Amino acid sequence: MATQASLPLPETLASDMTLFELDETLCLLMESATETAENNNGEITDELREALLNYCEAFGVKVDNIANYLKSQENDARNARREIERLQLRALGAENRVERLKGVVKYFMRARNLRTLKGRLNTIFLRTNSQDSLVIDLPDAVPPEYRKVSVVLSFLELQELLAHLPADHHIRARLAGDGSGVAKPEPDNAKLRVALASGIQIQGAEFRRGQHIRLG
Repeated sequence: MATQASLPLPETLASDMTLFELDETLCLLMESATETAENNNGEITDELREALLNYCEAFGVKVDNIANYLKSQENDARNARREIERLQLRALGAENRVERLKGVVKYFMRARNLRTLKGRLNTIFLRTNSQDSLVIDLPDAVPPEYRKVSVVLSFLELQELLAHLPADHHIRARLAGDGSGVAKPEPDNAKLRVALASGIQIQGAEFRRGQHIRLG
């Protein structure tokens, strides 16, 4: 057993030992103190008492260090998330401004039948896109075979649905495909693309060749 003069300070013990090591040492010290007290009329040596006090304090210091580290990291994570949100909003705002300005430039160039705008250092080109874009002007007019439905159910509801679904079951109303329930019909873009590409005319949807702005 270390003497009182050579016993490390609680802060040093907390820094040099893990929580498990401190706990194990405390258990050993408590066993030693109990055995010593039984053989010495309830008394323990000053060195053992000092060791117990130091290791107990070291354990508390270790707990505080862990708690403070966790708080620090949680605070860093919270600040990082806030910064991410701020930067995402900033990026979204910049992207929206870019799109609005490009829209104005495209309108200006199309209105004057221009393909290029030349400045002293830059040239703006109006180019036709290499692929058609799917444009759905009337989603509700798209035929049923080209629409899909996304349904969100709780796991218990899904189990109940899979087990049995009578015509008058209360979940059936929630799955109504007319838009009044949780099932909201929406265009199936993948099927629409395939059909339109094969030459099928579909009400409410078409391929439309868009244009884009490129800097040179």
